[in-house]
Amino acid sequence: MWTPSERRFLRSLNTPFKLQSFLDDLVYNTHDSATSPRYVMMSKDAHCLEGGLLAAATIELWGYRPLMISLQAENDDHHVITVYKGKKGWGSFSKSNTTLLRGRDPVYSNVRELVMSYFDFYFNLKGQKSLYAYSLPINLNHYNHWDWRTSDEDLNGLGKSFNDVIHYEILTQKELKALPRVNSQILKASYLGANLS
Repeated sequence: MWTPSERRFLRSLNTPFKLQSFLDDLVYNTHDSATSPRYVMMSKDAHCLEGGLLAAATIELWGYRPLMISLQAENDDHHVITVYKGKKGWGSFSKSNTTLLRGRDPVYSNVRELVMSYFDFYFNLKGQKSLYAYSLPINLNHYNHWDWRTSDEDLNGLGKSFNDVIHYEILTQKELKALPRVNSQILKASYLGANLS
C-alpha cells in the first residue's frame, strides 16, 4: 500500500482547491499507457485517467468512496471525472488537456446535473460539441484486483473497461452533430496551454 511519504503527500492535498490545483499543475501527457497514482506522484505528469485515479485515491483518504464517472464523446477523446458528494451536492476533480473540463465545486443536486455542467465545454478542436453519454458513478473498489493505487503495471485496460459500463445517452449522435459549433473565443480559451502533440 502507501509508503509513509506517499501517504503524507496525499494527505497534504487536504482541500478541494489543493487537490484540483495539483492536478492542474501536472504536465499533461498523451501516453497510450496509464500509470498508478504512485507513479504520477513521481513523474508529475498525467492524462485524465491517471489524474482521476490520483484524485480518487486522495478523496478516499478524506473518507469518500473512490468514485469515477465515464464520459463518452463523438469525434473526440472520452474523459473521466472523479466525483464525490459534499454537504451541498455533487462535485468533481479532473485532469484535462483543456481549461474547461476540470473540476467542479460540490453544488450540483445530482449526477446528471454535474455531468451537464461539462456539456457546453466539451468539444473537439473543430469546435464541435462532442459529449453524448455518461455513466453513473463507478466504485473503484470493484477494481481493486488491478491494484490501481500503487500498481507497477499498465492500467490502460482498467480505463478501457469503463466502456463496458452502462452509459446514459444525453443526445443521439445525429442530434449532437446538429448543434452549432462553439465560438472562436471559447475555443481559444479552452485550449490555452494545451498539449496538442
